[in-house]
Amino acid sequence: MNIHPKVLDILDKLKNINVIEKVKLDENTLFKGAIPPSRTRFQKDDELNDFFIFSDLRNGHTTIHSWDITNTSDREKMICLTLLKYRRSKKYGNKDGNPLSFDNFREIIIDIEISELNILVKKGIFRLTSDHKYEFVNSKNMTGINNIYRIILPTAEIFPTLTATGSKDYIATVSIHATHPQEYKNLFLERIYQPEKYIPITAKHACKLQGFPLNFEYHKKDEVAKKQFGNAVPVPVVEYVAKELLKILDI
Repeated sequence: MNIHPKVLDILDKLKNINVIEKVKLDENTLFKGAIPPSRTRFQKDDELNDFFIFSDLRNGHTTIHSWDITNTSDREKMICLTLLKYRRSKKYGNKDGNPLSFDNFREIIIDIEISELNILVKKGIFRLTSDHKYEFVNSKNMTGINNIYRIILPTAEIFPTLTATGSKDYIATVSIHATHPQEYKNLFLERIYQPEKYIPITAKHACKLQGFPLNFEYHKKDEVAKKQFGNAVPVPVVEYVAKELLKILDI
């Protein structure tokens, strides 16, 4: 299929957004020299992502952390990134993510004070575990931050799976253009997140994104209708596959 529609081509509310061609960036600029193995085939290795993920457990040029949207100093950001980097180290436990004690932090940041960690607790970024170790408050990836997991830009050509149980995904109502990852992130916070230029995915949106015909009748209650569209196979994809099978079968 040589058709590559963007989200703004599908949703009427976004029709007037101007599309600016993306710049190509090298690996060193995008990933500081090393492409993460977790990249999916829907993410290009020479372009900025078309979405932003809210997570304290991941890092990347379009990852928004608690310390990005809470008033924190450069020093506090460094401490947060330290926990992000070392919490998965087997040195500190066998879990996928391990809280760090004050002594653990002091091994890495020799001049750290326990008061600095406690300030991050007061700011709602860290929490103190029952064994007096420090962990992120937002310690489950899919829960997102402030009830947001992902905001998809209107210029995106790929849309994440719409689930029957719902998600914390939103669609931005304005587009941004940048030539550097940090500029891109700053523009997102200033022009989309802070002024709340994003909308939840409604049943009407889901209907169009899944490629159902305009005359398709779905449940009047939005929450029920979204379950109808969640986990459905996009109609145009089924149609395309069926036509190709018929060609092979020569019917």
